[in-house]
Amino acid sequence: MNLESELRALPIEWPETPRLELALEPRRRRRRPLAVAIALAVVAIGAALAVPQSRGAILRLFHLGGATVEVVDTLPRAEERPLAEGLGPVIPPASARRLPFDLLVPPLDTVPPLHYGSGNVVSIVFEHHGQPVLLSELAGGGGVYLKKLAAGGSRLEPLVVRGADGIWISGEPHVVYFPHRSPRLAGDVLLWGTARTTYRLEGPKLTKDEALALAESLRRG
Repeated sequence: MNLESELRALPIEWPETPRLELALEPRRRRRRPLAVAIALAVVAIGAALAVPQSRGAILRLFHLGGATVEVVDTLPRAEERPLAEGLGPVIPPASARRLPFDLLVPPLDTVPPLHYGSGNVVSIVFEHHGQPVLLSELAGGGGVYLKKLAAGGSRLEPLVVRGADGIWISGEPHVVYFPHRSPRLAGDVLLWGTARTTYRLEGPKLTKDEALALAESLRRG
C-alpha cells in the first residue's frame, strides 16, 4: 500500500486541500515534482500527527539522495555534541576529489581542513559570522548513508537549492545519524541532493536565508 492510500485510510477528517502556487522557471521545470510531492506528504503527515490515535502509527520516510528524513512521534535518546566532534581524520583535497561525488568548499581564501569519515563522508567546519558551520558531503543515490529523525516539533520545508531538490529542517532539535557514529541532536539544517552528491549545512544560529546564501556561494573543491 502506498503512502497516499494509507493516509486516506486513517480515521481523520481531512481539511480541504490547500492551494499550491508555484513559480516555475522553464529550465528547472523537471525538478519541481519531487519538491511538490514532499510538500504534500509533509502536509498530510502533519495533519495525521495532530490526531492522537494515529500518531503512533505514522512513521514515514523522505529520501533525498544519500539521506533519509524520518518523521516519528518520539525521538530516540541522543546527546548534544560539538559540530567538529568525530568527523574523522584530515585528508588532502586531492584525496577528497577522488571520491565518487562532487566536492564543494566554502568560498574562503584558505579552505578549512577536510575530514574524511566512515561512509565516504567529507566534512568541513568553518566560521560564518563568528559561528561554526558544518558542511557534510556524501555520495547520493546509492543507498541510505545519513539518517535524520524529526519529531512533531520540527518543521520540514521543501525548497530548491542550487537547482536541486532540498529540505529546510527547523524548529525543535532533531536527531542525526552519521555512518558508524552515535546519534546526536542537531539544530536547523539545510539538506539537498543531486544525482551524485548529498549536501548538508548545519549551524547553531544559521537562518534559512543564510543557509541558502551559503549553499549558493559554495564552489568546486
